[in-house]
Amino acid sequence: MKRHSATGRLAAALGTAAAVAALSGVFAPAAQAAESSITDVTLRWGLSQEAGGGSYFGGCNYLSAGKAGNTGSSRVWTEADGFYAASAGNVSIEKDGPNATKVAPTWATKCIGAAGTPVTPAPGSSTNNQVVLSAGTGVVDAAAGTAKVQWDGDFTAVFYGGLTYWTASDPELTVNADGTATLTATASGYGASMEDTTKWEAISPRVIDLAKFTDASLTASGFSGTPVYRGVVVTGVDNQVTTGANAGAFPQSYIDFQKLTGQASYWYSSGGGADPKKVAAPLAASWTAPTTPSPEPSDDSQAVEIGVDVPVTTPTTPEEFKWSIAGTGAVNLGSAQQNQAGSFAATGALPTITVTDTRSGQSGWSLSGSVSGFTSGAGSFAASALGWAPALANNTVGAAAGAAVAPAAPGLGSSAVLASVGNGHTAGSVDVNAALNLLAPAGTAAGSYTSTLTITALSD
Repeated sequence: MKRHSATGRLAAALGTAAAVAALSGVFAPAAQAAESSITDVTLRWGLSQEAGGGSYFGGCNYLSAGKAGNTGSSRVWTEADGFYAASAGNVSIEKDGPNATKVAPTWATKCIGAAGTPVTPAPGSSTNNQVVLSAGTGVVDAAAGTAKVQWDGDFTAVFYGGLTYWTASDPELTVNADGTATLTATASGYGASMEDTTKWEAISPRVIDLAKFTDASLTASGFSGTPVYRGVVVTGVDNQVTTGANAGAFPQSYIDFQKLTGQASYWYSSGGGADPKKVAAPLAASWTAPTTPSPEPSDDSQAVEIGVDVPVTTPTTPEEFKWSIAGTGAVNLGSAQQNQAGSFAATGALPTITVTDTRSGQSGWSLSGSVSGFTSGAGSFAASALGWAPALANNTVGAAAGAAVAPAAPGLGSSAVLASVGNGHTAGSVDVNAALNLLAPAGTAAGSYTSTLTITALSD
């Protein structure tokens, strides 16, 4: 891998003084994908339609934020119990509202569907409430297809208005490179029975699989998938229906736990009219995509004396990647003119950069640039004052120009792409140009300002 840089002079003036900026180029290795930390991860999941459906007793089934207390017996919750919550810590609950919106429920509206009427046990009738877990943390490697995210929080699934309920605590999502994934949590609650209404006993906490995935989608900024349900056959139950469009079940450890709560048959197909509502609902998690820091210029960059009249290029050898900056690299932006808003504007052009790639296989490459802050004695203004509008000429390699970057919004204080091309491109070359636009803020003192614009080439 070869590294070369060239320096030139870029001039602009505020008032009567000229400004000078150095222009340099660096050839650096391509960045490698790696595991990155992520924070503020949000997960949304409604478990199933049945988890928000109407019930034959107790009004409806519903989700509640937080870990519910002990009712002391199998009975319907009351508002006075204080167990129901639409939000608790990092957990909140949403349900269908009017006009395809999601709204926060209240004790009075928790069983009201999108149409404004109470939900019923009929197929398709559900509040479609969902739990929203926020502030998750973890790691992701989108290139490898792996991730692990944890949340700190609890939610409670309440059936038949409170006759039976259980809590999931601190969920954890693990995504594997083969596209499989698992969402686990610590489950706890109370044992009840439709056959013995006097039964009420605490269940010791245990880790269970809430959902499993076989074809999950993972990107740099999120995860999505529909849990495996249809076609899943579980053991330990004697009434699962295993044929039909909606035949299936939640994971085995989930069903084993629900046998203790008394809810088991609501999480697998049992041949009743509610079977279509028992199918596991899609799940999604989102976060801000990690950013890759711009590469620093290499320590072995060498400067070319100012005033050189020939391009500085890498040695010409067969099948290689090379790039050069035309002339001395000097650009005169002239005298900045003050506009009606009081800002100082100047324009110019980046010296033409010629990129030639004759390598076998033609690996992709990119040129990017960023500028340091402008200084002059005691005066200064931000790097973001400089912007550019890339353009290409004599493009036989199939490159694409980078997006225009306006001065001050956001400007070139952060690295921006000048030009790029993907793997497998045509062998050839391209001339890369850019119009430079300077917009110094109102109130900037006259003076000779200096800044360094770094152009970086990355290629495999």
